[in-house]
Amino acid sequence: MNAYLYGLLILSVVGSSAIVTYLISISRERLWLRSQKSEELYRRAEKTYVDGLSFFRTRYDMTQNKTFPRANDEMAALNENVSELNILVGLYFPALGPQLAAATNSLAVAFDRLRLAEASDLKNRERALDDLDLAVGGIREAFDHFKAAALSRGRIDRHKPAGAAAPRRASRAAIA
Repeated sequence: MNAYLYGLLILSVVGSSAIVTYLISISRERLWLRSQKSEELYRRAEKTYVDGLSFFRTRYDMTQNKTFPRANDEMAALNENVSELNILVGLYFPALGPQLAAATNSLAVAFDRLRLAEASDLKNRERALDDLDLAVGGIREAFDHFKAAALSRGRIDRHKPAGAAAPRRASRAAIA
């Protein structure tokens, strides 16, 4: 009977250690995948932001008070970036949906302002270009919030505080 209990004890210890090892490795793989996808999401958001700003900056000139025509192929790259962002957020980071919606909404507002500036007459062109410039500034703010949220959601060490540790004592240079 004792041999049977010892055998069960050994079997349960080996089995539980195997299960714990498996769970730890799965947990590490999930954290690694999450950090990789977070990095990919941040890169794609940065690329979309830079492409969007360059697209709009080449479409109007505030000093000359005019807009410039656009080619259809320039929109394809921007649309591809936005669709990749939608896929990454939908599959891996659904909690970032509101931030992504705000970022894509800022792009849509800027496109609307660009269309209005292109269609405006000379008398209203300056106001339309000012509105467009404000909308392009909104792209920066929305994408900055989105990228910050992407970094905070994909951090591996989420249990540590995000800020730097407070100094324990003042340095001599600060005292002098």
